[in-house]
Amino acid sequence: MRPLVFHGGLAAYAFYGALGTWGVGETVLQVRTRTGERDPSYVWMIVGSALGLVLAFRAAGSGAHLPGPSWTAPAVGVALMCAGMLLRYWSVRTLGRFFTVTVEVGADHELVDSGPYALLRHPSYTGMLIVYLGAGVALDSWLSVAAAVLPPAAAVVNRIRHEERLLRTRLGARYVDYADRTRRLVPGIW
Repeated sequence: MRPLVFHGGLAAYAFYGALGTWGVGETVLQVRTRTGERDPSYVWMIVGSALGLVLAFRAAGSGAHLPGPSWTAPAVGVALMCAGMLLRYWSVRTLGRFFTVTVEVGADHELVDSGPYALLRHPSYTGMLIVYLGAGVALDSWLSVAAAVLPPAAAVVNRIRHEERLLRTRLGARYVDYADRTRRLVPGIW
């Protein structure tokens, strides 16, 4: 059975509206904050994100559906997408001029530990993964959920390794102390 978001109506408008908002927002973010810095993890972030969404759409309607009435999956999925976008936006705004989509630590870089960075070292990635989780949920298939999350999550883990290595090198003890009191992506877990 095809997911409700493929049948038109409110579920489709909400899902594609959220997905379009995400796409436009990310495109603007890429254009405004990409630097000329060589970043081997950047390509993997793009590939992981695109692959996750393509596979999630391909898996939609196959395998076991998520529990509940047909409207539950798009409602929960769109809510997750919106929550993820808000967290990512808050994270980007909190970092301000220090946020770039390519990993870079300038000579004047300051350690930001306010807002969402008080709990997490990489809340913008958490927000991004919540968006992809929401897209998979809205497509109403366990396979879509896995497909939407796993490739971007692999890219994010790769990016975090690269980014934290650079931050430890450039910011030294300040970053090590910060890392000791915060989690990477999920409060209280990792």
